Amino acid sequence: MFKNTRMLAEAGIMVGLALALWYFNVGQLPQGGSISLQMLPLLVFALRWGAGPGIVVGMAYGFLHSLQDMFVLHPLQYLLDYPIAFGLIGLAGLVKNLRVNRVVSILLAIAILVSGVIIFHYTMVSTAEVKTQVAQLEQQLLVASPDEKSELEEELQDLKSKAQFFPIGGYVVLASSVIAFLAVLYGSWKRTYATPVELGALLGGAGRFLSHFLSGYVFFSQYAPEGMNPWVYSLIVNFLVVAPSTLLALVVILIIWPPLEKAANVNSD
Repeated sequence: MFKNTRMLAEAGIMVGLALALWYFNVGQLPQGGSISLQMLPLLVFALRWGAGPGIVVGMAYGFLHSLQDMFVLHPLQYLLDYPIAFGLIGLAGLVKNLRVNRVVSILLAIAILVSGVIIFHYTMVSTAEVKTQVAQLEQQLLVASPDEKSELEEELQDLKSKAQFFPIGGYVVLASSVIAFLAVLYGSWKRTYATPVELGALLGGAGRFLSHFLSGYVFFSQYAPEGMNPWVYSLIVNFLVVAPSTLLALVVILIIWPPLEKAANVNSD
């Protein structure tokens, strides 16, 4: 009874804290979304209480967060970008009682790094394609009629924004994969606590990313530059939002988890 009461109280505190932390964000990114520590309380709750409670609390936060920053094109898009996306952060709780072999951790770290390099490559290729389209549109503007110029100028402005955004996204992806690689290695070699929190945080971040990624492909593919694969566009845009937020939370968790787990063990005795 006491344990359930404590879990419910902690759930309320963590949801409230996540709602507050969203206001301390880096700012709205050009393609939507922002970078903040809102994931931190949700990840900590899931790591402490498991995947089931973590998913429920994450979904509750998703509904409440939509009242802070709602953008809806379709009911399914709403579900994917709010309750489902934040509910899947609760997957971090799957590692609560997991004991990970060091070799498995190292292989996972290498896979993360390689994936980041591949995504970075595709991002740079996409950037080159967008810049080519910008040059072509600028040539079209020189011979366009007054009626056509307005539409072409609007399209050109959008492409120029993407041409600036994609390289930043590519380097964020690369930096994020390197940090995640180092975090997993650190966890596997230096861990002084039982729960592999670095794997849990990455798993929760991956769950949120997957939901946003599907939403982006299905409902926002029309915003991809001409000729760009919508899958690639959605991957770049959503990775740029989710990866830094996940890694910010991961760094804080690696700092606070040892004393937090020690205090929890003392209270349970």
